[in-house]
Parts: sequence; C-alpha cells; structure tokens
Amino acid sequence: MKKTILYLFAGVCTLILLESFGNKGLGKVDGTEPGYTGSPGDTLKNCTICHGGTAVNVQNWISSNIPSTGFVAGSTYTIRAVNTLIGHNRFGFSISPQALDGKLLGTMLVTDTVRTKLVGNNKYITYRAAGVQALDSNVWEFQWVAPTDGTKEVVFYGAFNSNIDGHKGQDVTRLSTLKVWREGFVSVNENNVLSQATIFPYPAKQHITIQLPHILSVRTEISLYDTQGRLMLTSALLPGETQNQLDVSALPNGLYFVKMQSALMSHTQKMLLQQ
Repeated sequence: MKKTILYLFAGVCTLILLESFGNKGLGKVDGTEPGYTGSPGDTLKNCTICHGGTAVNVQNWISSNIPSTGFVAGSTYTIRAVNTLIGHNRFGFSISPQALDGKLLGTMLVTDTVRTKLVGNNKYITYRAAGVQALDSNVWEFQWVAPTDGTKEVVFYGAFNSNIDGHKGQDVTRLSTLKVWREGFVSVNENNVLSQATIFPYPAKQHITIQLPHILSVRTEISLYDTQGRLMLTSALLPGETQNQLDVSALPNGLYFVKMQSALMSHTQKMLLQQ
C-alpha cells in the first residue's frame, strides 16, 4: 500500500514538473491572445510582453493586392503577412486593421483554416499550431472586406515573433504596418510628413522641439547623432502625437543630426547646438 502511494505521489510530482517546465519557453503554440499588435488601440502592447526583448519596426511585412488607387468599399482583398529571420524555425503573428482609437475597420476572413484563425470577436487574425513551423521565413494570407461606413483610411497593425525551437532568449519581435486609403481620397504621404518636420530653435540652446505638421499612425523613433555617427539621445513620437521636446543641455556645442524613423519611412535633419 505504501509503495502504491509513493508511486502515485511520484507520478503526480512528475506531471506537475512536466506542466511547469515542459512548455516553458515555447510561448503560445496556437495563436496569440487578442490585443498584441503594437497598435495605439492596443496601447502599443506586442509580443515582447510574453517573449521579452525590444520590438523593432520593419517595413513591408504586411502587403495586399489593394490597387494604388485605393480600396473600394465592400470589396474583398487579399492580405499577406510574412515573418523572416535566417536560422529561425518557429514563426507567429497577430494582425488587426484598426483606427487610431482601436476600432476594427472592415471584416477579416480566414482563407486557411489549418494555419490561421480569428480571435477577439474576429478583431485579430493570428497563427494556428499548424502554421508555426518553417525555416528562415513563414507566410500567411487572409482576406479583408473593406469597410462600407465611409472610412477613408485603414492601418493594418501587425506584431511578429520568431525563435529557434521555441526557446526563449532567442525570440525576436518585429512590428510592421500597412496603411491603405479608400478610392477617391488623396493619401497623406507619411514620408512627406517627416520631411516637413520643424526642429526649433535653430541654433538650439537647452532644448529642441520636433514638430510634425500631421498626426502619424505609427510610432516614430527619434535619434540624435553627432558628426562622428555616435548616438547621443533617443526619444519617440507615439501614434497621435505631433510634438516632442528633447533636453540637449548636457551635449557639447556643435552640429548634430536628428533622425526620425517610422515603420513606413525615415528622414534626417541637421541641428546646431550653441549654448
């Protein structure tokens, strides 16, 4: 009887250990939870909350067959997501087409029920367990029905994570966006927005202010470099913000370069410091 109890106790302990450590580091194997796309409506939450590290913006990881003239209300289009990193063999993603306030725009349709699924009342599309494994790169596709409520522009926000054999510590998180407009509306070129940024005063003394003429839909990284290419200061403009102030009082006088980088475009301007 004692031996039986000991065997049962050992078995229970083994199950607990397996439950505690067997999947540790593997992350979600059947899709992400709702609300982790890095969008303003998701309070900028992304894969790093579970996987750690720092998310980096990348371009063109979300694409579509929407023509350059814009989407037609009620029409259906194909959206393509790609996650790439040489040497990695597990890939995941979460995408949602949203307004700045987080409202779902349009309707997503699953076309590959084996590898993708909808979550969060169909607001997010993510991978399934069968859509994780690949070598160096993974691709998923789904369809999107354009909104019919008069929406003029839509941003697809996406968060992507990859690793090797599911081990944490090897996780890499990327953020990417796709911005599309309704047919008949002239888009605001966000590269032009960055190039129209005003940096004042010039020359600077204690602080500089970076002012954009329009609100951007994505996070814009701000980096200040000296003439030797050394990074001196960093900051950021969050989606919906048009102004940022940097304290440059601790820097020596001289010429500097202010680089503004979003997932869409980048622009660099000069800044002169004379205290």
